[in-house]
Formats: sequence, structure tokens, C-alpha cells
Amino acid sequence: MYTNYFTNLNYQKLCDLRNHVRDVTNRTKPLWHGTIYIGTEPLYLECHVKWLAEKINLYFVNVKEHYCDPRAKKLYILRAGVKDFIVQPDCFTTNVYFTQNHLCTKPDLIVHNNCVYLHYDDEYYMSVTSEDYTNFYHLGENHLLMRVLNYIFDSSDNIMLHGAVVGYKDYGILITGLSGYGKSTLSAHCLAQGMDFIGDDRVMLSKSNQNVFASPIYTTLSLSAPVPGIQPVKTISCPNSTKDIVILDRKKIAQKIKIRAVLEPHNIKTNKPEIKPTKKPPVITKLCADYCNFSLLTRTINPLHDYKKISNLLANADFFIMNLSNNISDNANAIFDLAKEKCNEI
Repeated sequence: MYTNYFTNLNYQKLCDLRNHVRDVTNRTKPLWHGTIYIGTEPLYLECHVKWLAEKINLYFVNVKEHYCDPRAKKLYILRAGVKDFIVQPDCFTTNVYFTQNHLCTKPDLIVHNNCVYLHYDDEYYMSVTSEDYTNFYHLGENHLLMRVLNYIFDSSDNIMLHGAVVGYKDYGILITGLSGYGKSTLSAHCLAQGMDFIGDDRVMLSKSNQNVFASPIYTTLSLSAPVPGIQPVKTISCPNSTKDIVILDRKKIAQKIKIRAVLEPHNIKTNKPEIKPTKKPPVITKLCADYCNFSLLTRTINPLHDYKKISNLLANADFFIMNLSNNISDNANAIFDLAKEKCNEI
């Protein structure tokens, strides 16, 4: 998949498109509306897409249906035709439009397959022309809404990262790695061992008073096999996937934890897990590349800016690499022992 960048988007055309989708929103009753909290950030959501509306209360950690937080940004998800305004690209192309002639700001319009994302002042619109396309994704991992949230809340003090977060007391650990590296399974075993759990796929990092806190977004764990000690509220089998979506009891999910360490697992498969300190730049580089690629609606606008932002947010964190053993429980115990040891040093 590749991306086309277009600058100097016709502002009047952007206004016309926004008025069109807004008119559709005003003429139809939403199937779900209320405030969801992405970390500490409120988002007022009106959803007109049936399958998505049915999952919001179940999949998000902090939800207030039929309530509009006065601080909230607003996102409208609807079924509305937009072909009269823009040319639909093929499924392998993403078109990104800016009203200003530089690539350092958030895009005003993104056209991705049969979905359109529109940013206008403090309002955001996502128009889906086919429910079949979006239904291929589930909310907990790689879902289009997750990628839109990434744009809405991205700032110097907030970033949504692809990773798992577990911890013990005041010591939170961000587990990094590309999809398929086993973060979900590892974090699930950490939860089963008694560690605090924030999330296994997408977490929000927010900076406050020079400290960085991770907050949960989803109630889900994406697992390829059951984990002893994990009792799901519900398990959903996804088509075209070898994983099941496990819905956790919200009481099992911590509200926030201070990030004090970043851990990069390596699938070396030793007899005994080994955790050792490592240098920060290589881990940040991989984390940044993963952040850029997993937005998927577009490649990063400014890679250097992303690197500096992630590096600054994690400036006070310890960095470790972990050589994994063949025993997942032993790996989880090693992470737990690290967190307890570091807590005693604080």
C-alpha cells in the first residue's frame, strides 16, 4: 500500500464536503451516541454504522452513553456517499490532502479505499461506504476507528502507541514489538500472574508534570490460544483470523500506570528468560517505525518529528531487551520480578 500526498487542497471544496456529511448526520438519528474516553481525553461519538454501534459499550474501557462531555472533541461515523466530491482510489492507494502547502500538520482529508476521514476545526467525520469492508476489522486490533483516534489525539503530550502495558504498583512497563511478536500472549500471562494490566494492542501515553502515564482504551485481548487464569467476559471469533478476541472484565484493567520502562522481547528461545539493559535509540527507532506503519491510513507525515516526540515522552524510562524462553509463564514471571525489583529501588 502506498500514499499520495496532495497539498493546497481547495478550501471551498473541503467546506462543501464537510457540509455534505454534516447534513447527512443532521438528517439521520445515530445508532449510538455518547462519550468514550481515550486515556483521559474525552471524545463525543455519534455512530451511524450498525455493526460498530453494537460493539462500543463492550469494547471500550470508559464509556458514557447518551452523554456529551463539554471538553470532548466530536467524531461522527456515518454512511454517506462522497464520490461526487472526490475520486475514490483503488484499494492499494491512500490519498492525503492538506489545505496548507507543507507536510508538518495533520491532514484535513484522507481517502482510504472506501472510507473517507475529514478533519474540520474541532469536528471529525468518518464516512464508510461499505460496512463489509470495515467489518473485516475488529475494534481491538487494526480497526479503522483506532487509526482515526490516532490522528485526533496526537499531540506533543499525547500519543497512541502499538504495544502492551503491564506493571506492578507504580512501575509500568511498555512491551514493544511488531504484530505477531507475542505481546498479547505475554501481557495476558503477566495479567494471570497478578500484574496490573493496561492493554495489549493500543495504549494512550500522556505526559503530566514530566511523568508519562499509560491509560487503557479497549477491554480486549487478542489471543491465539486460551491463557490459564484469564476468565473472559466474552470471546469473539473473527473471520479470516487465527486469533480470538477476549473481552476482559473492566475490573481487571488498571485505569493508568506510570511508564518507567520499555521492554523489547527477542524470540531467541533460551532455556531461561534473560532481561538486560539496552540503549535507547535503537528501541525508539523501531517503536517509531511501528507507530508510522500501523497508522495505515497514511504513512507518517514527519518521521523526525515522530521520533523526537516519542523519545521525549520516554526520556526518563529505562530500556531493556528480553531474550524469551520457550516457557511463556517463565517469561511473565521474569517481567514481574523485574517490576518488583525496580519498585523496591524507587
